[in-house]
Amino acid sequence: MTLASDSIELADTLKLIVDGLETYDLDSRREYTSKMAQTLKPLVEYFYYLVVVEKSKDCAKLQLDEIRELMHNVNGAATKGEIDFAPDDVLNRYWELSTIFQESRYVHDSL
Repeated sequence: MTLASDSIELADTLKLIVDGLETYDLDSRREYTSKMAQTLKPLVEYFYYLVVVEKSKDCAKLQLDEIRELMHNVNGAATKGEIDFAPDDVLNRYWELSTIFQESRYVHDSL
């Protein structure tokens, strides 16, 4: 795996999370998940742009730092059982990939 391929996978994983939040419609928490999605979606779209189009490692890292703060809230709600929206262990995949810009194996890789 390269930084570029893992970054794209991370961006795709984040898109799945946003999609899950947007389509959550199982109970009274729909408004809550919709607001989470509205906040997260533009950040994820910009991260995807930085990774795929701009290929800017430094900017993508900064954008991911901003996303990470929101993902703590999403993850907290999901792990407490407040919302069940993510398919096939997507949150775990996000957390596995969320440190790629900090890992020494990618220090010399570019996007």
